[in-house]
Amino acid sequence: MNMGYGEFIKRNRIASGFTKQVQLAEKSGITAATISRIEKEIQKPSMETLKELARFLNSTSYVELMVACGYWNEEELLEEPSKPKYASVTRESDVPYALKPKKPSPVEDDFIENIDLSDEELLKQFNVQIDGMDLTEDETKGIIAYVRSLRLVNQNKA
Repeated sequence: MNMGYGEFIKRNRIASGFTKQVQLAEKSGITAATISRIEKEIQKPSMETLKELARFLNSTSYVELMVACGYWNEEELLEEPSKPKYASVTRESDVPYALKPKKPSPVEDDFIENIDLSDEELLKQFNVQIDGMDLTEDETKGIIAYVRSLRLVNQNKA
């Protein structure tokens, strides 16, 4: 069963770290009311709105949003949207690999084990990629901050 565009956008909003519609609204400049109407499929997003959302929904792409909303037909695309999205962490000295294995690699485990290093030390030791593209320094620092915040949440639960 295919999910509707509203559910697709909602799932990718949450997967991109925006647990509330208002968070995405503040970042994107699209009102929370508009995001709500889109997710409820009351309002179909314009192509311009999708282009703006694609800048912040890092778990999907503009192409996938356009296909999900019916602007583009997946079968007619020269390049099929990537499914699923993969992330990889490699040591700077390693050759990057295209797809992440189902279980974390030893390098990814090493990255998580060393998360207590400073951001600068982690950036020197590891090359973080998502969808085969290197993350910027700011994106990598964001991931490091996210992992650290998860650890705090899990420590507080224990």
